[in-house]
Amino acid sequence: MKRRGVLMTLLALPLFMTRAQAADGHLSEEQRLGIVFVANQAEIATAQLALQRSGSKSVQVYARRIITEHGQMQQEIVALTGSAGSQPQRSATSNAMTKQSQADLARLDASSMYDFDDLYLERETGYLGQLVNTVDDGIRTTGNADVKTLLARMRPSFILQLDQAQRLKILIGSRGLRR
Repeated sequence: MKRRGVLMTLLALPLFMTRAQAADGHLSEEQRLGIVFVANQAEIATAQLALQRSGSKSVQVYARRIITEHGQMQQEIVALTGSAGSQPQRSATSNAMTKQSQADLARLDASSMYDFDDLYLERETGYLGQLVNTVDDGIRTTGNADVKTLLARMRPSFILQLDQAQRLKILIGSRGLRR
């Protein structure tokens, strides 16, 4: 029963983020980058937790990849905003993502070792799916060529990570293939 409640909460993430995006209205370029910046921070934090809690070598390899790739993306965002004399800015969406990330970390940390991998991968598929949609929207609506290029360069990584999380979820869920 507890696992079901955690799963339902993790599945509510896309709806929560969509409502926050609607509240934002028109976003500045710095706010768009702020959303991706916060998403990268959330991905790094959950991946670090996965390195500590997961009993699956495959999930640990995936988590290391997430930390590396999202860390590089953070550096690119900082470099882009720094060259423009600005920095990533907060918005209703990035604030909602921060709150959701904190809640996700608490729920994942409270889960049993047996349930952790499934819950982590479920969170990853929902979060990365929403992140791809957010980046797609940013690519379509931004007027800044540098921001559009950066988002377009990040998008394939998010899609590959989403695909890998979905495949791991299937693998982890298959009996006899737990590790």
